Amino acid sequence: MRRRPSLSLAVWIPTFYMMILGSRPLSDWVAGGGYNGPRNTNNPLDQLFFVAVLGGSLIIATKRGVNWLKFFASNLPLMLVYLYFVCGVLWSDDPLGSGIRIVKDFAALFVVGLVFSEKDPLQAIRAIFIRSACVLFPLSIVFNHYFPDFAREFGPNGQLMLSGVTGQKNALGEIVFLFCIFIMWDYLELLELRRGKGMSRKMSWDHFILFFMGVFLLVQSESKTALVCLAVAAAMTIRKGSLAAKPASTAAYAAVLSTPFLLFFSKEFSDVIIEPVVTALGRNMTFTGRTTIWEHITLNTVNPLIGCGYWNFWQGPHGAEISKEINWAIPTAHCGYLDIFLDGGILGLAVLFYMLGAYGWRLIRQGRQDRFRVVGLAVLCAAIIYNLSESSFVRVGPLWFATVLMMVEFPLRKKVAKRIQTEPSYQSAGSNLQRVKEEVAFSSSLRLR
Repeated sequence: MRRRPSLSLAVWIPTFYMMILGSRPLSDWVAGGGYNGPRNTNNPLDQLFFVAVLGGSLIIATKRGVNWLKFFASNLPLMLVYLYFVCGVLWSDDPLGSGIRIVKDFAALFVVGLVFSEKDPLQAIRAIFIRSACVLFPLSIVFNHYFPDFAREFGPNGQLMLSGVTGQKNALGEIVFLFCIFIMWDYLELLELRRGKGMSRKMSWDHFILFFMGVFLLVQSESKTALVCLAVAAAMTIRKGSLAAKPASTAAYAAVLSTPFLLFFSKEFSDVIIEPVVTALGRNMTFTGRTTIWEHITLNTVNPLIGCGYWNFWQGPHGAEISKEINWAIPTAHCGYLDIFLDGGILGLAVLFYMLGAYGWRLIRQGRQDRFRVVGLAVLCAAIIYNLSESSFVRVGPLWFATVLMMVEFPLRKKVAKRIQTEPSYQSAGSNLQRVKEEVAFSSSLRLR
């Protein structure tokens, strides 16, 4: 906290929000029990927590002068996704449940607004994930070693799986690779500050320990998807020179964005490229049994054009039928693209890829000299790859929240932009003049009031 004096106490609201998304429902922590199912629990305590966080964020951000209409208008691709799934409530088998879930997901934008209304928004973003890592990383190690009832379970083949403070090993891998990205970003910013002051460029002990803990937990979780995502995001973050130029960024993003199509529609690509990578990671082309689920999802499973409504399939009779056929209780398709297809059909996939393409191009166009945009593109690439074997798109969770946080355009009001330029505490937080200019340029791409 002493390193980030420009941040207000309100930053703890999104920080606690991230800690809960990245671990267990609040009701589980209070009850002292193990993980009891999906995050979207109907427990009154959990509902009260989300109402307090989302409502409090809306009130604080609005009092700080956030122009919500301009924010929504500046993010039409994301608004199109939410609007489509709101319309999906009309054909959902559980319209009330779908409506509550999509409103809850959309309301996370109020937390985003609170973050960007801070005096130093980029410092606030890093603080959320660094502070969460400071709590969840060491606590996960403690859980794995000393609380087996909470952090250990056995797979169908008898394999021991360690989940730390989360409810499942892949969820642990998700927060580890995500937090490690922000640890790297924070360290790069610290290096830049020290270089500007002529100080030593050695890695600070806390960054080193946190990153080492993350790698250790990643090994324990044995989440190969998270390992690949961290490797891709790290390469996208630290690249320099011609590799950071717009043509290289465009080619890299186009390659990443094409992987879902190539994986599911090109057997040659899977056999020649994907299979050797999967084999090298110690897995096979069944993706740890995921293809068994995927085989049951066809154009006849739901209405192929519009799906069956937001986050409704696996809780309904069709999902129960598939779970019965393969003798496995399935919460998701373990593929973000298939879950979007089940939720919204081909039209849902179309609006999703439109959003990914639009925001990817924005980040590429603006990111050559802006590390925030570079890291944002890295997070977006990691999310695209992660959703090949897990589901996070338009789902309340740490990766989706981080993806939205890093890709949205947020037009600061004029008085907020002026405060960023003149606030002494912003300078004391370690930002030089160039970074101040970049911060203001971040919002000046859109007309300010």
